[in-house]
Amino acid sequence: MSVWHNGRMAEHILSRGGDAESSRRWLMKALREASGEMYELLMQALRGSSVDAEALTERAWREQTIAAWQIGHILFQAADEVPLHDHEWLEQTSIPDCYEQLREWYQLREQLLGVLYMLGGAEWEQGATHRFQGDLTVESVVRSLHQADLEVLNTLRAQLQVS
Repeated sequence: MSVWHNGRMAEHILSRGGDAESSRRWLMKALREASGEMYELLMQALRGSSVDAEALTERAWREQTIAAWQIGHILFQAADEVPLHDHEWLEQTSIPDCYEQLREWYQLREQLLGVLYMLGGAEWEQGATHRFQGDLTVESVVRSLHQADLEVLNTLRAQLQVS
């Protein structure tokens, strides 16, 4: 089942009043499926020198990194506000090559999913305020990450003409 189809499934679950636990399990499943598909398609795009492959790899890497930063801060810092991400190291001139960046992205995704699987309901609802994004919870950050995955996947599928 494709991640796009799962997006429709999520809308259906939420519109029918599905419980939060089912919604979170679905979200983690969708992230795991997207991880594998994104890794394969990004690797294929990089090897084939597809248009925007490097930019899509960097976008996925940045989105993942920022989401992990926000979730880590919400869960492990005793503060009501999420600080702006320290973009200095993201903006460094010696960003790893795309293949290394993709490997780092996949490893970070696996680590993040491991943390998410261990969380209870109260931790998913734990939140803080971000200066530009407003109120954030762990769940809202994960949903945002999933949305970013879908955007990258749709672009990759269109470029690679994958159904």
